[in-house]
Amino acid sequence: MKKDDYQLRRIKPLDPTVVNKIAAGEIIERPENAVKELLENALDAGSTSIEVLLKDGGLKLLQISDNGAGIHYDDLPYLCQRFSTSKLEKFEDLQQIQTFGFRGEALASISHVAKVTITTKREGDLHAWRAFYVDGKLAPTAPHNTSAPQPCAGKQGTVITVEDIFYNVPGRKAALKHANEEYRRILNLMQKYAIHSEKVSFSCKKVGETVASISLSSRLSIKDKIRHVFGTLAVKHLKALKIPEGTINVESFHADGLISSADYEDKKSIFIVFINNRLVESIELKNAIDETYSKFLHKGASYFVYLSLSMKPEQVDVNFHPSKRIVHFLYDHEIIGAISDKLAELLKNTDEQRSFTMQTTIPSITMVKTPELPSQKNKKIYENNMVRTDPREQSIKAMFSSSQKSAALNSDIQHSQSKEVANEETPAESNPSPSPQKAMEDDVREEVEDGIIIPCELESIRQLQNEVLNSMHLLATNILSEHKYVGLVCPNKRIAAIQHNIGLYLVDYGKLAYHFFYQICLTEFANYGKIYMNPPIPLEKILAVSFTDEDVELYQKTRKLLIARRDMLNEYFSIEISAEGFLSALPCLSKGYKPFVNRLPLFLKGISPDYVDWLDERACLEGVMKALAKFYVPIRLLPDNATSEEISYMERILEEFFFPEFRRRLICPKELFEQMAIFQVASLPRLYTVFERC
Repeated sequence: MKKDDYQLRRIKPLDPTVVNKIAAGEIIERPENAVKELLENALDAGSTSIEVLLKDGGLKLLQISDNGAGIHYDDLPYLCQRFSTSKLEKFEDLQQIQTFGFRGEALASISHVAKVTITTKREGDLHAWRAFYVDGKLAPTAPHNTSAPQPCAGKQGTVITVEDIFYNVPGRKAALKHANEEYRRILNLMQKYAIHSEKVSFSCKKVGETVASISLSSRLSIKDKIRHVFGTLAVKHLKALKIPEGTINVESFHADGLISSADYEDKKSIFIVFINNRLVESIELKNAIDETYSKFLHKGASYFVYLSLSMKPEQVDVNFHPSKRIVHFLYDHEIIGAISDKLAELLKNTDEQRSFTMQTTIPSITMVKTPELPSQKNKKIYENNMVRTDPREQSIKAMFSSSQKSAALNSDIQHSQSKEVANEETPAESNPSPSPQKAMEDDVREEVEDGIIIPCELESIRQLQNEVLNSMHLLATNILSEHKYVGLVCPNKRIAAIQHNIGLYLVDYGKLAYHFFYQICLTEFANYGKIYMNPPIPLEKILAVSFTDEDVELYQKTRKLLIARRDMLNEYFSIEISAEGFLSALPCLSKGYKPFVNRLPLFLKGISPDYVDWLDERACLEGVMKALAKFYVPIRLLPDNATSEEISYMERILEEFFFPEFRRRLICPKELFEQMAIFQVASLPRLYTVFERC
């Protein structure tokens, strides 16, 4: 640019729209920052349950639902304006701030780079209010509509939906990584807050998926949450770090946390630090932790550190960084020194108890025995007590390409679902006549529909969920969460074998699958996917298989009931029935497994008035969900009729879907353990004893 051009340029204020977008770029760098801001707002509102729904890593859709205090109607016009806050009145208040949000920039910044919809309801309000925001201001949802908040249905709390983030900043959007990477970052963020927030439940899932990627209950302890997130081995080597108040000369300072011992091994280090319940980064503290661990670990070794520091609010500068990610605090040298000293003390104690296995390269050469410490001799593990497998190990089948597995699985599903079902032991599962059954199967084509999950919660569903939690058998649930699948034992009795530590167990996978799908029905209530029937099937054709000639009255009553309750069935259970009596869609509880179509008549009979009390809300919902869970349970394979393809399919679906899901999310009720659905048949020490006698 020429000198004359510089002389012609004058200084002038920027347009407010440009200013707001620049400010938004400092606060919201990627979807992860938006989730963090909204997550902290939900915690400030006193929420005990926070659910996050994402599409394309949050770029297309980002929705956070909480059950907090909600937002007052009169505050909605100012909600997304910059520097509008209920936390501050004067600058001096920053010295005493104890909430997460305080400057009023989070929602304002998000609304300048995305389209924001907020649905909120306070306790005592007759209904909820929905407002739409663009560029920090209320905006109409459609042309010629008013921009004022509109009344709508909703539960207590707030639902914030952020769509098309960075739609007006294409350069920022193009610079972001793949959607899966953004999703991974958000999951990592939520895991950290879930571990620290003891009385708050967290869940996060992708749009269209029935199973949450992270689901941590408020009932779990910190160690239990770490076990769910990072695995059992991580918790095994954790030690408590505690620095009581008064240990150092810093007023009101104390620290709690969990640190890994020198025996901890993982691919990468985990460092989580909260100061006054705020997730922050501290480069000085991390460098000190790294230096302390380097004295006890070999180069490149990893560690796990979770710290919660508490100090006076005026000792922390939370306004140091625009995104509040980095904070400065007084007496940092004293605090970091105390943490490093305590960490070194714990590591020294565990380092003295470490043991190593040594073996010469050539087995024929005499082994050189190294002297053992007394602690090592006392902790010697004999071969008959060694665990041979780890549930996280890869199997040989896992090394095949995903496309090969998918093609084989789809082939088996198509073959197996074309077979007839017989000899089920439940009262509602009588053998259907084959001719109408076959005719019905010819009309079924399965398609799964994805959709945005809308929060839905009823008191009866909450009661049923609490019943499941209260009925949990801790030992059985622990066995399932840490087991190693062995194989199919008896497809007729639906028995499989699993290993847990040094024990071999037989399990009734039919009963486990029933409770598994019932729990999915509860956790994903009113948010199931759909399996479409193309073309739709008349109810008469299905019910004709279920009922005998003597049940004509019940047959007619069931048909009329299903048509009359079709709106409720569609809203809550994704069962689409037309006014003319055609069934066009069924609920899809999992993309990895579809129910056997020929059990559809038994399912409809199972929700007839003889089996479900349709006049009581709780009994009705429970009855339909239990019938739906029974519909999804794998069939028995009879010895005389089962083909090798059917058995191969059952072996594959058990290993690749059912038992991995049992390990990940099944809560085993006490009744299953009492019914011997999980039964230990052998253990390694007992087998060694038998061989020694032989």
